[in-house]
Amino acid sequence: MRIPIPNDIKVVVLDMDGTIYSKPRMAWYMIRKQRRHLPSLIAERRWRRKQRSAVSGQPSAISRQRFTEKWYRENYLPSMVAVIREHYRPQSWLPTLIDECKQRGIKIVILSDYEAVKEKLQALGLHAEDFDAILAAGDVGTVKPDPRLGDAIRAAINNAALSWRQVLFVGDREDTDGQLARALGAQFLKV
Repeated sequence: MRIPIPNDIKVVVLDMDGTIYSKPRMAWYMIRKQRRHLPSLIAERRWRRKQRSAVSGQPSAISRQRFTEKWYRENYLPSMVAVIREHYRPQSWLPTLIDECKQRGIKIVILSDYEAVKEKLQALGLHAEDFDAILAAGDVGTVKPDPRLGDAIRAAINNAALSWRQVLFVGDREDTDGQLARALGAQFLKV
């Protein structure tokens, strides 16, 4: 498979989890690794779902305080990296896409729903320096599809004048990646 990049594209924004690697059974692997912390794991999922609803205009009733930031940073994210290292590989189309972008002078941005992006790239055998910018929605203080992520993308590639029509979002979910692309006026390709 090859990802088609239209001629007018100047930036490709790649979703991390579920796009540059397919993640079947991720929930199962995480439950196995986090079974001691199952209430926190469930709370994290609920919080993320509610945050996405809030971005869509529905009020969020669950605060992230129901599970600790310490658990999330010190346990959940390292477990996710370990699961990725053990069970997942990059999509076969990714090296070709990176090469084509470099040849055409197209910037590549990784945009993850979760933090520890560089660690996840490394777990997949990828190199952070192959990408022009690496962002996590959580590091920006929001979740996809919050259009405020557009400002973070512009800042990360140092291009305040970026025309969203020249940006291609590549993702696996219409409700997050696709909705964000549409909110910004960018192009979207679901893989």
